[in-house]
Amino acid sequence: MKLKIYIQSNNKIKVPYGFSEYLQALIYNFLDRISAEWLHENGFSYEKRKFKLFVYSSFLEKPLKINKEKKEFVFPGRVCFIISSPLDWLIKQVAQNIVISEEISIGKNSGFVSGVEIIPEEKIDKSRIRINALSPIEVHSTHTDNEGVKKTRYYAPTETEFSKMVNENQHKKWKALLNEDCPYNLSIKPVKSDLCKKQVRKFKNTIIEGYTGHYYIEGDSDFLNFAVSTGLGSRNSGGFGMVEIV
Repeated sequence: MKLKIYIQSNNKIKVPYGFSEYLQALIYNFLDRISAEWLHENGFSYEKRKFKLFVYSSFLEKPLKINKEKKEFVFPGRVCFIISSPLDWLIKQVAQNIVISEEISIGKNSGFVSGVEIIPEEKIDKSRIRINALSPIEVHSTHTDNEGVKKTRYYAPTETEFSKMVNENQHKKWKALLNEDCPYNLSIKPVKSDLCKKQVRKFKNTIIEGYTGHYYIEGDSDFLNFAVSTGLGSRNSGGFGMVEIV
């Protein structure tokens, strides 16, 4: 399920680079306390990984201004973003608690939720669809160099590892949620590689590289439905990998 949340403020909304963590905090605040604590601390486990199984976009509006000196974005006083999850109870809790919410905070900005819209689920019945990444899709690997320093390697959509790792990541989410091995596979490739834009974002003091743009994904329709609802790639609950069907 998908939910579009509209936020209204009496002033322009000013947020620092890497403000996705504010939206994550807002989502947790819209959950019931017990659900929020369980999801934050535990979630759905696969080996050593813990998946939250929700994903969200950045603000859909373009910033009015980018203040490079203060390292902040300036948005209009009314903005919106989308949250998606295969967990119906999560989306329903957010929607229900929004209705009774009053003032909210996004960083140093105060405002209120002026509207909420349930986005009808677009059932995929094809084996190949085109998607647009509303937030960067990122996949990575880590290793320790000869000096014992941990290194992170991010992959671009033009590299074969990108599609492979997106597929492997979706398998882990499937197993974590359904407690069974996924019988399907998917592949992802850019519609045009030169239209995939590298985005470098900060999330909780970590610098992360991902890619927006349009992609074709192929696979069993059930797996594609699952992938679109959970988000593609890693760090979905940090605001990465939110996609829409074109």
